[in-house]
Parts: sequence; C-alpha cells; structure tokens
Amino acid sequence: MKLLVQADDYGFTKGVTYGIIEGIDNGVITSTGMFTNMEIAPWAAGFIKERPDFCFGIDFNLVAGPSVSDPKEIPDLVDENGRFLPSKVRVNNELWKTKDGQNTLFPFDEVYKEYRAQFERFVELTGQKPKYLNGHSITTDTMIKAMHRIGKEEDLPITFDYMSKFFCTFFEFQDEEEDDVSVTKVFNAEAQIRKSPLNKFKKHKDELLKHEYVLTGGHPGYVDADLFNMTSLSIERCKDLELVTSKWLKDFIKENDIELVSYADVFELFGRL
Repeated sequence: MKLLVQADDYGFTKGVTYGIIEGIDNGVITSTGMFTNMEIAPWAAGFIKERPDFCFGIDFNLVAGPSVSDPKEIPDLVDENGRFLPSKVRVNNELWKTKDGQNTLFPFDEVYKEYRAQFERFVELTGQKPKYLNGHSITTDTMIKAMHRIGKEEDLPITFDYMSKFFCTFFEFQDEEEDDVSVTKVFNAEAQIRKSPLNKFKKHKDELLKHEYVLTGGHPGYVDADLFNMTSLSIERCKDLELVTSKWLKDFIKENDIELVSYADVFELFGRL
C-alpha cells in the first residue's frame, strides 16, 4: 500500500502553519498546499525555503482573506474591502443552487486571473513553483477549468484528478451507526470535539490495506484566535494533527511496509492527467 497524507490550508494562520510543520517534521504529512493570499504568506514561505525537497503545493483560495489581484479587476470575487466573501455567504446565495448560477458567482476570467496571481506569488515568495495544484472549500466548474488551464501551462498535477482515479480516500468511510463527525468536515464546536480520525483509521485499517493507494490527512493544525475569527472549521484541526503525528500510525506504517508518497511522486509515476 502507498499512503499519501495531505494537509490543506498551509499559511492560513500561524497556528495552522505551525501545526502542519509539526506534522511534516515529526509526523507523516507528505504534501501540503499553501494559501499565498494571506497576510502571513511571506512568513509561512520561510518554512518552505528550509524544506526544499518537501512537496509543497498551492491551495487556490477564493473564500478567505484578501485577493492577490487588484480587487477592481475581480469585482465578483471580493467585497468592498478587497477581501473574498466567505463560503457560507456564497452557498447561501440563491445563485448557488444551480451550476450556471455558481459560474455566475465565480466568472472564469476573474477566477483565472486570481488563480494566476496566487500562483505567481507562490513563486515570488518561495523561489520555486508549487509541486501540485489544489482547490479550497467550495468548487465550481469555472474553478476546475481555471485550475486545469494553469496545470497545463505549468505542467503540474491537480489533486482532484488523482483522488478520483487512483485513491481510496479514507474520509469516504462511513458507518451506519455513527454520525458524520468521525472524519468529515463539521462546523459545530461540540461535534468537532467528538471527531476522532485516528480511531476511525484504526477501525478501518484492514480494509485500507487492501487498496494500493490511500489518501488521508485533512486539515491538521494548532488552533489560534485568528482561526476562530476566520472559519468555523477550527477545533477539529487538532484532531487531524493527532492522526498524522500519532505513534500508532507511524508504527502501523512501519509494521505493514507502507510506502509514504506525495503528489510529486504520484505525478512522476502517472504524469499529468
């Protein structure tokens, strides 16, 4: 079995960033995507420069923080202060109910412009290209199209393509007797406290071993005040970090001769899809 451990939202807040670095240095995280639009991005880029061989990608972000592009050039994506509208605002918009409405909310030309600006900022801050491309939070056809255009232009893999074609995604496991807080994203603080991806992994370990490629990880990180101010997906990040840094998981990987792989490894093996 080959295991890819993905950590989303690198550079979101300092707490999240420190947690992901802990998961890289003392855990089993193999790939993480950076928010290049956040104010702390230059600081977060310093950790990337110190780890030139690690698989740092980019998480294209259109729902949190300021835009990288001139806000006047992407009026449909930002508010009057040049900051992205939160996902909860987007999904409660009447237009979100249809595919055409979603694409109206996120016009392709504006999405591509901002994605390209975020990509170039990654290169500017780190001195290297991201090793893969990933989305964040909500997805529209225009986002997928823009991501594929940049993937083709830069010859880089896109996470969604590999997830759907090659990987058994750990988060898909669901037991009838359980609620959905074990591994899936939940936005209620009490439910997030009950979440235990580590116990879920233990429960399904035998089934996971039957698959050649398995994906796990989630949104590991430490919790800080900035995180509470920007998202309701907060407390559960500590539980995701518990999974990727656990001694049990590291021992399980060693005992079963599991190979840890990154998106860079998968891209080298299968090429761009």
